[in-house]
Amino acid sequence: MNASMLNAEENQSRLKVSITARLIAVLTYTIPIIGGALSSILLIRVFRVLREAETAGIGAVMGGMKEAAVPVIISLYLAAICGIAVIIFLIARMFMQTKTASPPFWFFAVGWILCLVPAALFWKAQWLVIEVLSPGSSVSAGGIGGVGAEISQWLMLSVIAAPVVFILLVVISVIPFSSKSDPKWSSLIAAAMIEILLIATAVAIPFLINEPKRKDETVNLPENVKYVEFDHDIDKETSMVVTLASDNKLFIRQENNVSGKIERTEKIITREELPEKLKKFSEVMSPDKQIVYLKADVGASYDNVLQIFEIIRKAAISKAGLVVVGEKKESDPYQTYSAKFEVKLPEPPDKAHEPVKPNPLTLVAMLNSDGTLKLNNEDMGMISDPERLENRLREVFKYRENDGVFRVGTNEVEKTVFLKVSKSSKYGDFIKLVEAVKSAGAAPIGIQIDDLLK
Repeated sequence: MNASMLNAEENQSRLKVSITARLIAVLTYTIPIIGGALSSILLIRVFRVLREAETAGIGAVMGGMKEAAVPVIISLYLAAICGIAVIIFLIARMFMQTKTASPPFWFFAVGWILCLVPAALFWKAQWLVIEVLSPGSSVSAGGIGGVGAEISQWLMLSVIAAPVVFILLVVISVIPFSSKSDPKWSSLIAAAMIEILLIATAVAIPFLINEPKRKDETVNLPENVKYVEFDHDIDKETSMVVTLASDNKLFIRQENNVSGKIERTEKIITREELPEKLKKFSEVMSPDKQIVYLKADVGASYDNVLQIFEIIRKAAISKAGLVVVGEKKESDPYQTYSAKFEVKLPEPPDKAHEPVKPNPLTLVAMLNSDGTLKLNNEDMGMISDPERLENRLREVFKYRENDGVFRVGTNEVEKTVFLKVSKSSKYGDFIKLVEAVKSAGAAPIGIQIDDLLK
């Protein structure tokens, strides 16, 4: 038998592909399929349980989601371990005289893509849930009800896809196909690349799809603020939300219906356009619901904030909600609940009437341009450490409570405090002052707009 005949026989034998290598690879790719489907089933069960528990909060939702994600993450690591066995087998074949070819490059690539289909569908559903819980996300505009059906669809597709993908993997593992020249090196390289991708996916996904985060990209809201009021009306479509950036640009929130989904965006407007928006808002809202929520950047000038207050009160709206980010606590571990300080705006001064005699019970907390604090002209330290002001207000309120000093026309102790802040102050310092008087028990909190110092 000559050399040409030997080469022809060898090439003919190499048209047969190693069934063992293919089966080990299929076993490796089956594990993530099971993990993805199991995670989807667990997440469906989590939502069913949470639906019955009406008091379940974001912490409970995230706890359930993290538990549901465990199978798919573990399955990826198990698949990576099995992938090492595939690599070892292919290396051993390189030093063995075989009559079968190793599976070609595309077999490993297709197998890897197929095995991640159920997991990818689960991750899509998981991502949607986190986006709904993340304030500022366009997906969150319609709430969980807006994307609930879509989340269920992705999870069901994940469960249905598992057996379909498994059948496809089995089919490509048994159908006859040939390998090109020098198949062992290409198969080893493909298996090694897939191994790296499996490990990278297992490591990266928990970081990419982690937990709810605020997505207020327009401004940096004051953060870790205590004594706030949680107000879910801030996120309602009917609410009026005005945003003031640090560069004095003004935005107004608007809702868009895109393919049946509510998406939220912020549209830039001018100060000349704002009064008309506020007028339309006041016409459709009942008086008790007429509150304008202000999202101002922590670095914005208080003078610019005052201009917004002035526009609001000229629209005959007396309440403003200062939107902030609350402190991290057990009730809101991800700081995602919408929080605010509510303040009252004074009526425009009536120059036609005689000045009203000052009320001796009036309390005015002042913040000067140099950061110093005063309470009715009594020095109260610095805004960087407002404890002295807080303690003094507590003393006054305690005294009034003991002496029965009530607000006119009510049975409530008079605890009204007006804030007089220098125009050159930063909005962040203004919020610190609001937080300080709020912590002392002040209610309501009024904003002085007229006759302010520079």
